[in-house]
Amino acid sequence: MPTLRFLWIVPVLLFLSACEKDDPDPKVQKVILSDAVVNLAEGDSLTLEVSFEPIGASETITWTSSNEKVATVSSTGKIKAISRGFTLIKAQADSVSATSEVTVTRTDLPYQLVWSEEFNGPTLDASVWNIETGGHGWGNQEKQFYTGRPENIRIEDGQLVIEARKEIYQSNSYTSARINTMNKKSFKYGKIEARISVPGGKGTWPAFWMLGANFPTARWPLCGEIDIMEHAGSQAKTIVHAVHTSEKNGSRGNNWSFKKAAGNVENVFRTYAIEWEERANEGDDNISFFIDGVKSTTLWEPHVNATVQQWPFKQEFFIILNIALGGTMGGTIDDTIFNTPVLMKVDYIRVYQRK
Repeated sequence: MPTLRFLWIVPVLLFLSACEKDDPDPKVQKVILSDAVVNLAEGDSLTLEVSFEPIGASETITWTSSNEKVATVSSTGKIKAISRGFTLIKAQADSVSATSEVTVTRTDLPYQLVWSEEFNGPTLDASVWNIETGGHGWGNQEKQFYTGRPENIRIEDGQLVIEARKEIYQSNSYTSARINTMNKKSFKYGKIEARISVPGGKGTWPAFWMLGANFPTARWPLCGEIDIMEHAGSQAKTIVHAVHTSEKNGSRGNNWSFKKAAGNVENVFRTYAIEWEERANEGDDNISFFIDGVKSTTLWEPHVNATVQQWPFKQEFFIILNIALGGTMGGTIDDTIFNTPVLMKVDYIRVYQRK
């Protein structure tokens, strides 16, 4: 009997071994990619070759990218470089996988001037600028009435001059001016700068800022707002950079802002700018703020599933210049400041883009 048992077991083992050798779809034990490290420039592409151990194992592969804002991968392993940054490309077969580290680079082209306003004409250029008027508080409990009179806005010696005045006008006790380029000049991405002298004195609130070109169809704050420079005379040496969005804005009291101690800014010319970059890194846009060419701070687009309510800065924006008086940021007005002219002067505005 023992001998008979042994003879029975041996043929069974031989049969199982033969079946394993003839398995038409053996399991993948190892995935091998042709390139473990890949460096690409934006817009370039490369196809990864893949092999398996054991030879003849299943070739059903699932390809994924850990950051599709940086690079995508097709069902055939073709990588497409989208924007500067880093991602992992994974090839998975059965329960095993391999990855390739992909770095995408970009050589930023130099900025080139695409538009400028030098204020060299005798009067404000009506083909570029709109003059806003009214005294309804402008959403911030402001005290001034905006006019288009030369007492409040004019060109002098190659500079735009906005003058705030203490005077009864309509139902307001103060006057000033506000202009914009809505429906005439708007820009998407680039370097946008102005050389400006702001007035001093408590209650003044000069600003150089932008609104989305879809305003007023998209009402504020859905249109988005970029405050390149704001200054409250009650904080003589501080410049404020800010943005407003539908989710985070001044009405909610939660908008993003950054206060920069900038030294002497009143009644002297300083240059205020943003560099607004598309896909600056990891596929995300950003806006950097500058004073005299020195970066103050940078604001980044939310990385995952950003909505227009969070980041409305993927459209054109137009430019606004004004002096407000009082209101939510200007605060209490000290009327003695009007013993001397309260002037905001703009030497130029220049817009540069990468070509």
